[in-house]
Amino acid sequence: MYSRRAALCLLLMALLIVADGRRRRKWRDEPKSDHFDVLIFTQRWPQTVCFVWKENSETHICTLPKGDEWTIHGIWPSQYHKMGPQFCNSSLPFNRTVLRPIEADLREKWVDVQNGKEPYSFWQHEWEKHGTCAAVLKSLDSEIKYFRKGLNLLDIYNMRDVLAKVNIVPGKGYYVDDILRGVTKILGKRCEVMCVKNPKTEVSYVFEIRICFDKMLRLIDCDNVYGFPSNCDPHEMVIYPGSVPHDYRVIQV
Repeated sequence: MYSRRAALCLLLMALLIVADGRRRRKWRDEPKSDHFDVLIFTQRWPQTVCFVWKENSETHICTLPKGDEWTIHGIWPSQYHKMGPQFCNSSLPFNRTVLRPIEADLREKWVDVQNGKEPYSFWQHEWEKHGTCAAVLKSLDSEIKYFRKGLNLLDIYNMRDVLAKVNIVPGKGYYVDDILRGVTKILGKRCEVMCVKNPKTEVSYVFEIRICFDKMLRLIDCDNVYGFPSNCDPHEMVIYPGSVPHDYRVIQV
């Protein structure tokens, strides 16, 4: 009797394992949803990005653009009130050779501040994570279109110029509401401002500014995106640093 029960238990366990394996394979094989509501164009302030990178390890070095330039992080298809979709289409692998006509501009304006060890790794990450989802739109349905559109958006909506028009300049501190209102005043649409805080000094720094577009690439308010309008403390000034907050070694491009 005991051996029969043991055999039945083993059989049941085997069936459960097989069923679980089939379920996992089905999940992997199912196409990922590429539905999104809005495109978020994210620019980041290189000095703050470098600070965060260097805080993670003393051996990290940064690549900074020449002058006080905001750089592109990416164009992110997003659903309202949550992140994603991401990594939508593995049949669209990154191909660095197609970027050769615009590679010089990418190196200047879509900078891998974190100085990735693998060449092109930052662009590859942005394409695979976000570009393959944006590719459902005709205007962004190829790698070259995706990156060229990012360069085009930076030319039009560069936060260096937007902030300067409301006298927000590097090297000073501001309340985040002043930054939010300043961008709205110039662009006519509400943006999102992200900060990071130095865990040792409790000082906050401007990290990213995000503006939003509909699927026709028309500028819209960011009201419903995840984290809107900011993760910055509204009661404390945040620093818009004119240089990397610590004297770290950097590479000028």
